[in-house]
Amino acid sequence: MVKRIQFVSNHLIEQIIEKKKTASVTHLENLNHDEDEYNHALIVGDFYDVHDNKLVKRCTIRITAIELCQWNNIPERLWRGETNKNAYEFREDHEEYFNYPPDSFEFAAYYFQLIKIHKI
Repeated sequence: MVKRIQFVSNHLIEQIIEKKKTASVTHLENLNHDEDEYNHALIVGDFYDVHDNKLVKRCTIRITAIELCQWNNIPERLWRGETNKNAYEFREDHEEYFNYPPDSFEFAAYYFQLIKIHKI
């Protein structure tokens, strides 16, 4: 069974389709359970159909790795996979998403590969 995931911005999906974006982030509590029918728990090795904000299937990705990250120590492979120029830019881009976290804040980074682009 292919699972589903929905991104908050169609622009992010375009970056995946263009093979620029290879990573994303989520809150730790979102890892182990399905948030809803369009956001399933993330499991390394599983395939996910990526849906846009109108719930249209745009592409399929495969999760290749998940790692625990700390706000004050953003790994280079994460900020590069998120299409940022450096860790500072990554933090600026994600401050609001993570509600302006302290340096000790922990979150999950997940890495993926594009498997298929779906025609719309």
